[in-house]
Amino acid sequence: MISVGQSLEQQIRRGLMILMLPAFVCLLLLLHLTMNRITDEYVGSRLGDDVENIITALKWTDKGWQVDDHQVPEAFKRVKSGHYFVVRWDGGQLRSRSLWDTTPDVELLPLGRQQQFQVPGVGEERWMVWQQGVRKEERDFSIWVAEDITSFIAIQRDYEYSLLTILVGLSLLIMLLQRRILHWGFATLKPMQTALLRGKIDGALNLPKGVPVEVQPLADAIERLVDHSRKQLSRSRTATSNLAHELKLPLQHLQLLAAATEVEDNRDSLQQIYTQLQRRIDGELRRAKISGSPAPVDLFNPQEELPYLVQLLNRKREGDAIELVQHIPEFAIPFDRDDMLELVGNLLDNAWQHANSRVLLSIRESHGFWTIIVSDDGPGIAPEKIKAMTLNDYREDTPEGDNYALGLSICRAVVSSYGGKMQLHAARLGGLQVIIDIPLSGSEPTEDDDKSAE
Repeated sequence: MISVGQSLEQQIRRGLMILMLPAFVCLLLLLHLTMNRITDEYVGSRLGDDVENIITALKWTDKGWQVDDHQVPEAFKRVKSGHYFVVRWDGGQLRSRSLWDTTPDVELLPLGRQQQFQVPGVGEERWMVWQQGVRKEERDFSIWVAEDITSFIAIQRDYEYSLLTILVGLSLLIMLLQRRILHWGFATLKPMQTALLRGKIDGALNLPKGVPVEVQPLADAIERLVDHSRKQLSRSRTATSNLAHELKLPLQHLQLLAAATEVEDNRDSLQQIYTQLQRRIDGELRRAKISGSPAPVDLFNPQEELPYLVQLLNRKREGDAIELVQHIPEFAIPFDRDDMLELVGNLLDNAWQHANSRVLLSIRESHGFWTIIVSDDGPGIAPEKIKAMTLNDYREDTPEGDNYALGLSICRAVVSSYGGKMQLHAARLGGLQVIIDIPLSGSEPTEDDDKSAE
């Protein structure tokens, strides 16, 4: 039995997501790093210009080193304006008015050394800092300038959120387009699926031409397999018929020998041997004819076959005819005709032998299963014998199996060939009830199906 695997569409969708997710993460990371670099370079260039302006504005006066307010931007003169500077030398420092009472920790750098970094600022501000070691009038200074970049960070975050929204929408669009493309691609396989289903129903498998190149080897293999299966089944049934014909003569000689034997004990022994051989050969030959074919040559039509079966069974029965209460479909069911004749014929034969006046037959399809139920109003079988007859190792040549076992063994072989399930119960009419579930897709019957069959 072939287990049902995961949907090919789901596998492709998962593979696409596995590819897209790292790509989108890398794209977001690249955007983040790029925006950070742009901010660093843009703000850094402005801070470098501020350093040059402060160097120009730095002068020695009677009060010591001072920065000429007329030569620095107005932003450094407003409190918490977002633009700040500190000039430090060995022994002192100057701070911009914008810092007010904030005193940054400024490191004294050697001449020519430069640093650019970010630090938390006043309140919720985030500062981009440029620090540089300079020399003026034979004096070494460290000039520290900072700019609030909170607005840059907010803009960068908005861009990243916008890109994330676009990527999520793009992912959904890609998944939708992928699904439509897959459905369009799989639609080209629909004629092949239709041909396989039609072959299962009418027995003729004719795959369409023009299937996709990728599927063509599979289509060819299916056609070869089905053709080989039909030929092999035909050869097997022909060989079985020939074997049955060849065995008739030796069995007839054995029967004549038993009749001609004068010693009663020997005659009874030979007759018993003949009966056992006849039953065993008949059972094995009937099993050999079982097809179990998913694409049968001839289908079983209950409306056409049952009248002949009932007529034949009534001829075999000594006494009154049996009433058959039937609930059957008006069309052929998708199983091999010979297999179903063996199955239904044996079930009805057993029921006919033990019924008092009535036999019930139901054939119906539900939830992917064909259910066949046969019950009679005969004396029935003891519960322990029903349990024994349900076991797989129960043989038709056991003393308990004289009546039912051979037919049920044939039925079990047919049901097994189709991956089905057979159950035995005490019928409500009083006799034996046989419930058979045969799946169309090869799946096991569920407990709910079993209960509904009862």
